[in-house]
Amino acid sequence: MNAFAFRDAAAVRQMGSALVIGTCLALMAVSALVWSIAQKRAEDIAALEDMVARAEQLSTRPTAPGPGISVYQSDTPQLAQSQMQSDMQELAEEFDLRLEVIRADQIEQLGAQVRMALTLNGVVPEAQLGGYLQGLSQHEPIVIVDSINLRRARSTTRGSDERLLSIQLKLHGFATQ
Repeated sequence: MNAFAFRDAAAVRQMGSALVIGTCLALMAVSALVWSIAQKRAEDIAALEDMVARAEQLSTRPTAPGPGISVYQSDTPQLAQSQMQSDMQELAEEFDLRLEVIRADQIEQLGAQVRMALTLNGVVPEAQLGGYLQGLSQHEPIVIVDSINLRRARSTTRGSDERLLSIQLKLHGFATQ
């Protein structure tokens, strides 16, 4: 029945031992790989949880500027919003941000101050994004970024080394009358 005949019985034991040892080593290697992947994911999750905690701390700050913070000064809220729009256009030009749409959103009365909203849509080179955001954070009068959405922009030029990002910003500025 069995056409596979062994001439040496010790060879069968050695072959079986080698298969068992090889299987054990393979399982240990797979276990080590799974463990390292799990550790990396745990570190990534911890980093994300830390980022969310910091964002929650920042979101609990008041939405109206406190004393000593500069705000737009204008006779009407519409003129202040127009000035804010002009400032955002100048800042965008400084950092090669090509604005496609600037939408003036609602103006909200907050006691003696007014909160103005703008939505900016455009395309920015990836290398310029950090500088633009830093310029926005240092802008006087203060402008608050309510939300930012980024995605890779469709490129019309093939072979270009410059990566473009499509950006949408929702901004708030404040004015006193």
